[in-house]
Amino acid sequence: MSGMTWTELERRFAEADRQRVATVALRAAERVAPVIAQAVDVYGPEALEWLNAINAVLRTVEKFVEGVPVSRFTLDLAADIARATATGAAGVVRLSGPSKAAEDAELAFAAAAFAADVGRASNASRVAMSAVQGVRAADATGLVPRALLDADVARLNGDPFGLLWPLGEPDWWTDGWKRLAAAGPMPRVLG
Repeated sequence: MSGMTWTELERRFAEADRQRVATVALRAAERVAPVIAQAVDVYGPEALEWLNAINAVLRTVEKFVEGVPVSRFTLDLAADIARATATGAAGVVRLSGPSKAAEDAELAFAAAAFAADVGRASNASRVAMSAVQGVRAADATGLVPRALLDADVARLNGDPFGLLWPLGEPDWWTDGWKRLAAAGPMPRVLG
C-alpha cells in the first residue's frame, strides 16, 4: 500500500482472490474492533454489547475466509448487525454527546460491516470496493500502523499472513478483549 493510492488498491483487490481480499479486510477490522471497549468509559457497559456484536460479525467473516460454507443470508445478517450496532450506538451518542471513543467505535463498526460485505459481494468490483472501504475505516482510526496494512496487501499473492500484531499487541487492543471477557456471558449473536 505504501505509495499506492486507494484507487490503485481497489484495482489490486479487484484482481485478487476473494478469500485473500476478505482476509485483508477481516484483519483490518480485527485490528480495530477492541477499540469499541473504550466507549465504556464514556457511554457505560452497553458499549461491551457493541463489541460483542462486532466480534460475532468478525467470527462469521472468519468462517468465510477459512472456506467454511457461509450462506449469503448469513453474511447479509452479519453486515446488517454491524450496521445496526452502529445505529444503536449513534442513538446513545446523541443522548450522551460525541467523543473520540464514539468516533473510533464508528470506524470499527464500519470496518466489520465492510469485511462482511466482501464475502457477500456479487462481483469483483464490489468485493474490491467493500474491501477498500473497510481498510480505509480501519486506517482512519490511526491505531493500525500503515506497515501492517501494507504487509497484508503484499500477501494477496498467497503468502501466509502471519500474526495480526507481529511486534506485539497494543495495550488498548488487549484491554478491549479483556474487558469483554470480564463482562461475563453476553447474548449470543450469529452463533
